[in-house]
Amino acid sequence: MTLSAVLGLLALLLHLAGYAWYALGILRGRTRPNAASWFMWLIGAWVEYRTFDAIDSHWATSALPLACFLGCCAIFAVTAALQLAKRAAGSREVVYHPARGTDYLAVGFDLAAWALYVLTGGAAWANVLAVTTSVVSFIPIWRSTLRHGHEMPGPWFVWCAAYLAMLAAVLSGPGTQMLAQSFYPVYYFLLSAVVAMLSFSAVRARFA
Repeated sequence: MTLSAVLGLLALLLHLAGYAWYALGILRGRTRPNAASWFMWLIGAWVEYRTFDAIDSHWATSALPLACFLGCCAIFAVTAALQLAKRAAGSREVVYHPARGTDYLAVGFDLAAWALYVLTGGAAWANVLAVTTSVVSFIPIWRSTLRHGHEMPGPWFVWCAAYLAMLAAVLSGPGTQMLAQSFYPVYYFLLSAVVAMLSFSAVRARFA
């Protein structure tokens, strides 16, 4: 097994571990996720995986984007199921926040990126568009974490480590478009690191 394959497998396992940890926090009531954000990420993750894999298909580097899509599906399903269970029990407790204008804007960007790929075949440009505009989908979770501290830092640090492993897999792999493929892990590492840092009360206090 090549170094790139080992790193890609490590990225995959770390990413899945982060989702398992996050789901456990939801079930224990320690995390109050924004289901609208996770639904957006579900759509965006599918577009990002398909366009990323089309840049220079190799399982070691594409494994994490695929795991991201599957993980988003799982977290959204868990959150939605908990909310439906609350409603069925007659409780008005809110498990997740309603969608906002930025949510629909993010979905629009993802669909635009997919249309760009379908119409032009430019996988790299479509992936960069989808990834860059994903910052819109992070706004609700940044806002809620800053105001209420509903996120645990652990899973986000694990995801940060997964993105670094993915970047190492890209740089050590046989791909011919390393610059285009490096954008995904670097960008998401930075976005996730912000959530992880805002999860600490000492950091949030500086913005109070």
